[in-house]
Amino acid sequence: MKRFNDEHTYKSICLNDDDGDGIECPLSGAEALVVCKEFASMTDTNTGLAMVMLQKNEWNLQCAVSAYQDSMQGKSKTSQKQTISTSDVKRVKCEPSITTSVPIDNKTNATTRFKVLSWNIDGLDEQENTIDIRTRGVIDVIKRYCFFSKLLLTDFNFISEEPDAVFLQEVIPITFDLIRNLLPDYDSYAGNTEGYFVVILTRRELFKVYNFEIIPYPGTNMGRNLLIVYAMYKNSIEIDLMTSHHESGTEDIASKERMEQLKLCFKHMSDAPSHRIVLFGGDLNI
Repeated sequence: MKRFNDEHTYKSICLNDDDGDGIECPLSGAEALVVCKEFASMTDTNTGLAMVMLQKNEWNLQCAVSAYQDSMQGKSKTSQKQTISTSDVKRVKCEPSITTSVPIDNKTNATTRFKVLSWNIDGLDEQENTIDIRTRGVIDVIKRYCFFSKLLLTDFNFISEEPDAVFLQEVIPITFDLIRNLLPDYDSYAGNTEGYFVVILTRRELFKVYNFEIIPYPGTNMGRNLLIVYAMYKNSIEIDLMTSHHESGTEDIASKERMEQLKLCFKHMSDAPSHRIVLFGGDLNI
């Protein structure tokens, strides 16, 4: 296998910031993306999974592909499927997905499974040369809803359901452009256009969006705000989608402001008309 060399090395993206055992990657951001795409093509998966398997196998493509194939063969030999609990999920700074059942028709009492994903995608990460590959990994996860086992990185499940709505925090202009270009089935609404900001994505085939609103927090020192999208879901459910990234900092500095921001969010939720469903999620720093 051809090995790439670059005089500038960087730490590869860790799946969990608490691990503290990142493997140094000898590739530049562009080279790593090429290898991830090659893995995805060879295994018919995606670059999000590729990043995990390559990191686990010290960025050796052949070893990563072999490990993936071995894990899939092992799965096919057993008829008992392993259930991954919430505590066992290895995440990329990702909040758990939230699934909610809501009535579509009061007369028939029919229900639908609504899928919403909330994620701080860490756009302010200091490793600027990894922005492209990390964002493409985020996009692949949104497309495929790929979860990884915490105990064995080679043991994973796919749920091939795209979320109906996505709440993103710490989005920056570069990543926002990639998200809009590579997720054409979603409409996007941003809380700002400069610095870092929150974004709501809605699947175009499911939502008719009437309007969106950006509500600045009066006491913020970080430009934080509340983003609300007013929409109709499946031509039958009036729904308000809300996301926010609350004030960062220590308890002494930011705790009081976070509480005020949360109170404002609760007020907008409680003030919504009774016939509308309100879904709120984000990075509340609590």
